[in-house]
Amino acid sequence: LNYGAAAANGRILTFIHADTTLPTGWDRKIIQTLTDDWDDGRDDLQLHCKKRVTACAFPFGIDSSTTISPPPGILAIERTANWRSKWFSLPYGDQSLSVPASVFHFVGGFPDQCLMEDYEFVGLLRARSLRVGRLLEMFASNDRSRAVQNDLHEQPTASRWRGEGLMILPGQPALTSVRRWTRLGVLQVTLINSSLVNLYASGTITPEGLYAKYYGRPCPERAMSESPWEVKLAQIVD
Repeated sequence: LNYGAAAANGRILTFIHADTTLPTGWDRKIIQTLTDDWDDGRDDLQLHCKKRVTACAFPFGIDSSTTISPPPGILAIERTANWRSKWFSLPYGDQSLSVPASVFHFVGGFPDQCLMEDYEFVGLLRARSLRVGRLLEMFASNDRSRAVQNDLHEQPTASRWRGEGLMILPGQPALTSVRRWTRLGVLQVTLINSSLVNLYASGTITPEGLYAKYYGRPCPERAMSESPWEVKLAQIVD
């Protein structure tokens, strides 16, 4: 993923799994979302507060059109995944993550690891959003204090903004192949995925250990130990 980003020259980067299909008009929707702002529903001194969207992903869907008899429970998987991504701002890679190239480079790209890199990447984006939001709140508070002291009635510009965030795009989902659920069954896939995510989140297993547990074989040897960003940084420093 990082090598692909290093070769790209666009202002927006979109990452998609090989077995995922995007809906019609996906590119226009991403561009519009990442170049506009969205109202977070809060109102501050009669002014709508805006957030800058610094990442977006599609709703999750499973493409059952390739099988005559989809396994039972598919609809529940879709609903659960979409509930998680909407309320916790935690989409996974099969929902096709899109970010401005500037934000991607700011957070350092995807962590250089063999599994769960999308999980970590979203965590980096959420951490950045939280920090930016706190900074803007601090600046807005200072501006409001100065406005009160100077008996100003106009709302300070800084307080009109509520930072940035990750948006789940409305409309049609990104569709992921149903083949894994068909081959293993919905219950087994759910148990595998949940156990691996919980193991990783607990910090008791490395990405390499998780890879071996998931695929049943050791993680492949790396051609080089440095990530693209480490190589680029070394060139700048030298």
